[in-house]
Amino acid sequence: MNNLLNKKKLIVSLTVLVVFIFLLSLGCNLSIKHLNLVNGTITVQAGSYYNVQFSVDTNVMKDVMVEGSFQASGGSGNDIDALVLNEMDFINWLNGHQVSPVYYSGKITIADINVPITKSGDYHLVFGNTFSVISSKNVSAQVDLHWAE
Repeated sequence: MNNLLNKKKLIVSLTVLVVFIFLLSLGCNLSIKHLNLVNGTITVQAGSYYNVQFSVDTNVMKDVMVEGSFQASGGSGNDIDALVLNEMDFINWLNGHQVSPVYYSGKITIADINVPITKSGDYHLVFGNTFSVISSKNVSAQVDLHWAE
């Protein structure tokens, strides 16, 4: 499990490095920035969720991406929902309403997240275990926000 996550971390890091080198080769004055959203193992209680809020300003931040991977364990299905939501959809999701997520994994064990963010605003990376009434879930995740300035 950790070996697979380490390989995915390496792939994400190499991808960022290649983009950075490419931009330098074009003579761009852009610099690559990143913000770690989650790194490590989190526990999501039954009927609950884990949330990380972040903001994007596309006037300053270019080529914004949420990138990383996660793996869930616990319960009978070793599963979790992963979402990236804007502020309005996050509030609607909290209240059980239909939303149009920027990213939705579905109930799954393991996945990569590679999501462009094209509009300014507040966003939420959510690991949801709201479907489980008994089992908490452990989620090993490495997810970053990358952009150029």
